[in-house]
Amino acid sequence: MISGRELRKGIIIELDGTLYQVVDYQHVKMKRTALARVKLRDLTAGHTIERSFQSNDKLVRARLDTRPMQYLYNDGDIYHFMDTESFEQIEINRKRLGDVLNYLKESSTVEVSSY
Repeated sequence: MISGRELRKGIIIELDGTLYQVVDYQHVKMKRTALARVKLRDLTAGHTIERSFQSNDKLVRARLDTRPMQYLYNDGDIYHFMDTESFEQIEINRKRLGDVLNYLKESSTVEVSSY
């Protein structure tokens, strides 16, 4: 668990059963209370929402499993990766990759996170 004042850009939290990544963070002090105004990106659907949290709000920080994987190829909007240890292959939709597509080259090794 983390508090609202511990939120920072890049942190992944679980909110209402959905994983969100903090993409923007702004500390706002209003009257006697401090607020964290954040922009969150839904890691499943890809859309963003804005929320405000008080400094004493408790949030669940997601624990992700990160593994090295090799990018193999893409088939339209589906990108194929292979686990470098178990040789298991997975498919990831283009929407979930986001800005990573700008840096992705065939046969490159990347870190893939799963929950």
